[in-house]
Amino acid sequence: MGRKAGTKKRRAGRIGKTKLKNRNYQFYKPPQINDKTVRELWNPRKSPAANMAVLGLQTAVNSSIDARAVIALQSAQEKNPSLATKSNSKKAIELFDIPESDNMNGIMMLPGKTFAQRKLPLSIEDQKYIRKCLARHGDDYHAMMRDIKTNDMQYTESKLKKMAARFFLLTRDQVKVEVPEKIKHLMAYNQSEKMGK
Repeated sequence: MGRKAGTKKRRAGRIGKTKLKNRNYQFYKPPQINDKTVRELWNPRKSPAANMAVLGLQTAVNSSIDARAVIALQSAQEKNPSLATKSNSKKAIELFDIPESDNMNGIMMLPGKTFAQRKLPLSIEDQKYIRKCLARHGDDYHAMMRDIKTNDMQYTESKLKKMAARFFLLTRDQVKVEVPEKIKHLMAYNQSEKMGK
């Protein structure tokens, strides 16, 4: 019996009095906290959720979208009812429509710069590419993505949508290709001229 244990130690490279290290530092090594007030309130024998509740912080803020977080939060609340907060009825902040591209009208052009020295919001090659795609499919980006003859670079639907949004925001001076009839009404400079009339 003793020989088997010795063989095991020898094969594991632990000949002599070498002992395995205790790797369970949950209670013996407290977390390194730099802030003085947090260090005073933090109890290493409690769970992180309980400690955060003591500090007034909410745990599992993404619990509505993460099923595992919901289960973990419910089990923690069952064990410790003080973790149940009254803020569960609050709703997330609603985001509004964010434009696909930046509005380039506010950018000032530096005097004395040639066209090659100015950076266009959409390069001439990209303008030619998106113009070809828009001329064929209009604003149907899914069909545009699937058409490998016009979309020979095989850009994704979102990439094409962003390129088109930048193309639509170009000023009349920045557009270096002919705009197809299908999409003239979507161009920003056409819409601003209509509003001005």
